[in-house]
Amino acid sequence: MNEHTKVERKLKTEIHYKNTLFRDLFAGVHLLHEWQTRLAGLKNIRKEKKLRGSIERHIEFLDNLSNYLAANLDDIEKSIKEEIKFSEKEVEEFHKELDADKKLAEAARVAFVKAKTNAATEDKDKLEPEELAALHAEYSKTWKAFRLQKHKLDVVKEELKSEEQDKVIFSQELKRIIVERHFLAEL
Repeated sequence: MNEHTKVERKLKTEIHYKNTLFRDLFAGVHLLHEWQTRLAGLKNIRKEKKLRGSIERHIEFLDNLSNYLAANLDDIEKSIKEEIKFSEKEVEEFHKELDADKKLAEAARVAFVKAKTNAATEDKDKLEPEELAALHAEYSKTWKAFRLQKHKLDVVKEELKSEEQDKVIFSQELKRIIVERHFLAEL
């Protein structure tokens, strides 16, 4: 489970890095547009030549960045699809584990109630000390098992929520990748 969390963290870090680069690309395109607008209004040949050089270098930078991002989008999309497949399998396993834990917790609760009822209804004067100790031991053992199963059940429920949330995040990121690919194609 910890290894899976590391994979998710790495993927989320890659997505964050990609989004940062896209913000830089958008800002660069905006800056390029401003420079081109300023170039159209310049009358000074020296400033015009200097600005043209800057524009050419900036266009080359933006091309390199967009090529890098296009390759990065493919890698991230592939990783997300693998992670979603893995998550779907993991969610199914968690549902099975959750059902099994619910059954065990219910059985432990029934045994706990039975042991508690027996301890309360039996006439303690009629019970031998060994019988009373055995009944108390069964009661304690059942109570501990019930608490342990309840804790496991809570952990599995939290993990299911996390997996569902990650699935939503990753599916939204897949949609965003489609939009970003369209933007890169338009450059």
